[in-house]
Amino acid sequence: MAEGELRRLTEWVRSNGYSRVLLQCPPGLRDAASAVSSALRGMGVEVISSGSSCWGGCDVALREALTAGCEAIVHVGHAKFIDVKDLPVFYYEARYDNYGPLAELLPKLREHLAGKSRISLGMTVQWLDFLERFAEDLERTGIEVLLGEPGGHLVHRGQVLGCDYATMLPLDSVVDAHLVVGSVFHGLGLALVARKEVYAADPHTQHVTPLSEAAKRTLMRRYAQIERFKSAKRVGVIVSLKPGQRYLGLARWLREKLGARGYDAEVVIVDEVRPEELEERYEALVNTACPRLSIEDQERFRVPLLLPGEALVAIGELSWEELLRRGLASTYPQSWIMR
Repeated sequence: MAEGELRRLTEWVRSNGYSRVLLQCPPGLRDAASAVSSALRGMGVEVISSGSSCWGGCDVALREALTAGCEAIVHVGHAKFIDVKDLPVFYYEARYDNYGPLAELLPKLREHLAGKSRISLGMTVQWLDFLERFAEDLERTGIEVLLGEPGGHLVHRGQVLGCDYATMLPLDSVVDAHLVVGSVFHGLGLALVARKEVYAADPHTQHVTPLSEAAKRTLMRRYAQIERFKSAKRVGVIVSLKPGQRYLGLARWLREKLGARGYDAEVVIVDEVRPEELEERYEALVNTACPRLSIEDQERFRVPLLLPGEALVAIGELSWEELLRRGLASTYPQSWIMR
């Protein structure tokens, strides 16, 4: 991990005089969290670690921090996603400092991108220190590489999230393909909304995966869930307690829409979306929390777990074609975000 980022963190803590902080991180970055914890404890700072899940920059452990009397939060592994007003948050992005895994991908990418003259490039935040260098190496193979500017929930040039591709999607009409450096998870979200082929290049596994067929299969499964939803009566509209996923206004609006079409719908607030706590109470669910839950976790549920747009398709308020144009699993349109 880059040492400069750790220095910036310790200076931030020191300059603000924080004596107790909450540390949270996803499972895959425990080593980075340990380095942060050691550095802060070496300064005499009390570090309290969150044992809860950490799904993204949307999932800031605010309640835990306030309960423990912490003065700040150190959120490891993600870039800033939302403004948190209750406590200061340092987003420790845990960027990689070894270009080697990216260099090793280049021969495979030359093969997969043969015949493509122009591509867009996006990366998960850990690799962004190498964005320009990697783009230059790709261009030496004769491919023009376009880098998108920040937008939506994205604060860095060329950044991608599992739910936001604002740096890449606007380039869809002018490129031959998209390249996402990260996991298949990150690439699939873009493949569901892009018209051009999307490739996921994973530096950890050294796999390069074209995703158009996976996207087609996913969309077929989503449409099947919409059809199942139509026969349900009792519907739970899920609201998350996580700060960046909290769309209570949207959920209440959907409840009214569903009620007007004869569904027995109610809003249900949860911290984690777990089937064992929901599917015995409802015949179908509408998910206003993380949109990727409906894509990745549907198989865990015996009942349909629809996205807001999918629910509108089910009740005839929106066509399937219009939903695909807007983007099935992209960030909700601003007009739908009513907190």
